[in-house]
Amino acid sequence: MQSRAVPVPYPFSSADELLRIGDERKMVIWQIVLENEKAWRSEAEVRQYLRRIWEVMQACVKRGLAAEGILPGRLNVRRRAPRLAKKLSAKGMEPLAQMDWVNAYAMAVNEENAAGGRVVTAPTNGAAGIIPAVAHYYMRFVRGASEEGLFRYFLTAGAIGFLYKENASISGAEVGCQGAVGVACSMGAGGLVAALGGDNRQVECAAEIGMEHNLGMTCDPIGGLVQIPCIERNAMGSVKAINSCRLAMDEGGEHKVSLDQVIKTMFEAGRDMQSRYKETSPGGLAVNVIEC
Repeated sequence: MQSRAVPVPYPFSSADELLRIGDERKMVIWQIVLENEKAWRSEAEVRQYLRRIWEVMQACVKRGLAAEGILPGRLNVRRRAPRLAKKLSAKGMEPLAQMDWVNAYAMAVNEENAAGGRVVTAPTNGAAGIIPAVAHYYMRFVRGASEEGLFRYFLTAGAIGFLYKENASISGAEVGCQGAVGVACSMGAGGLVAALGGDNRQVECAAEIGMEHNLGMTCDPIGGLVQIPCIERNAMGSVKAINSCRLAMDEGGEHKVSLDQVIKTMFEAGRDMQSRYKETSPGGLAVNVIEC
């Protein structure tokens, strides 16, 4: 979200700095990010760009919920999102239907990714389903959801993603899947708090919870394909993001572990992780499951 070449009004490189700026300037995180973005382009251009991102995400979900068949590759994985969507549409809104739809949205995107379709890298292609799934949850199931709330969601999620990229990694090859799905979960959790009108400490708390329960996650795709367990893992990460948001807002943002601490821990865990568990496929599920 920032560049060393262009000075921004509110530079930050940690969550602690972001919170301090918010306290001093009486600004919420999305406002800080927006003011920094305006160092390069107008607010209208920022809004237009994020609107375009949302349109691409929606189109991806729509395609993924409609396209049936077998995904490319030797695993012969059948697309699940269309079948799940049909079942949910037929059953109506049962008690856990919202969670089921979130699963469908996330898997729709990652099945499109596995098939070579167009996705938004957020923060990686392998974790591309989480940000759009949480956004769809907000727009469809949250009473009072608005385009303005979605705008806050994307700006805040971007700030959180920047912190991971600046201080750790978003590469599965470098730190395992915690750097992909874990980061996306953290971004979605904090972004959703902002969309719901939460304060900065609730955002920070939700983002921390989202990563804390993805720490140590390996990257061991079967057959080297971004299909198993990657597609389903996006569904799990999306639901975790929503639950992290709820926990943070219910507790008022009070927690013992800071976002900066969990980012540091994630990076350390990634460096300690054996290379065979970091997107190389010679360990974990990649060798313990017979390819079909």
